[in-house]
Amino acid sequence: MDEQLKQRWRLVLGRYANALDTRLSARQQQQDEVLQQLYQEGQLQRGFKVSAGLGESELAVTNWLEAAETLFPRSVNDRLQSDAVERFGLHQVLQQPQVLEKITPSMGVLKQLLKLNAHHKPAIRQQVERIIQGVVEELLRRLRPTYINNLSGRLNRQAHSPVKRLANLDWQTSIRRNLKHFDGEKVCFERVYFHARQQHQLPWHIVLCIDQSGSMATSLIYSAVIAGILTRLPSVKLSLVVFDTQVVDLSEQAQDPVSVLLNCQLGGGTLISQAWRYCQQLCSEPGRSVVATVSDFEEGGSMQALLAQAQGMIDSGIKMLGMTAMNHDAEPFYSTFSTDKLQRLGMEIGSLSPDNFAEWLALTMGLRR
Repeated sequence: MDEQLKQRWRLVLGRYANALDTRLSARQQQQDEVLQQLYQEGQLQRGFKVSAGLGESELAVTNWLEAAETLFPRSVNDRLQSDAVERFGLHQVLQQPQVLEKITPSMGVLKQLLKLNAHHKPAIRQQVERIIQGVVEELLRRLRPTYINNLSGRLNRQAHSPVKRLANLDWQTSIRRNLKHFDGEKVCFERVYFHARQQHQLPWHIVLCIDQSGSMATSLIYSAVIAGILTRLPSVKLSLVVFDTQVVDLSEQAQDPVSVLLNCQLGGGTLISQAWRYCQQLCSEPGRSVVATVSDFEEGGSMQALLAQAQGMIDSGIKMLGMTAMNHDAEPFYSTFSTDKLQRLGMEIGSLSPDNFAEWLALTMGLRR
């Protein structure tokens, strides 16, 4: 076996790979120690439990975080941090400012902070806000192009636009009108043409209805970012509603996902029918309204009331979409009892990634075929 490959397996398997008989470099030995502390010895967890106070634990975790950030690339470091928090439950240590200062923003860490409602604690709010900002910026960078391309209206192939966007590029016209500049080897493009987009006279009203009960941290983060993207699209009028046993309208803050997350509070029960009654009141043009609900659909109230509310909204012309809750590993979890009954009424429910939701929304609004 190649020596480099043996070294990698030694780091992956730890002491179980002693039979590989390979020598680690000085840096790899340091990496091995960091991995061993986390996965084999559980020193971070044990140090936290036996400590008389938080001082020793804070120091141990801070030193470990600094070593992991120095020794591993960003993607690996993010996973190590998430595992340290989720697998070993270092929640009390995670609420110490000096520890949070060392943490790189990641989805896994942010999810745990939201579950702890750490963003409502003045002593660490600034550090939590920094982590929220970092995660939101990364998700916006990844998701924004998909939503813009799907929800900007159909291509109008009969008209061109001065707006230069790759998704609207009219290759045929561009090549045909620039053939006169062909020099025998290449075409010199004097002008590149872009299709216009058809815009409806009235924008669609999209109501994002987000469950903020305790199990919904990952879905809540993605939903806040999606709301921030949608509120800037000309084809969309957006309302953002979050709920547990209470309903909170965050529409005025929707353009700022960081503000949305800072104002959410995970926990409590789930009353979907109550949230839907409020959403229905927002839909002044039911025929051009979409209520998109993100939930595990574990209704805490009357199932009969939930189904009656859904039926009334569907009959009024509102398009009802449901996205099941998903964890950080993109595994859906939801009540099949509720979703089966809602689908029989005509509500569309799916388990899909945030990227695919953009296409589903475009199809619902008639912007894609």
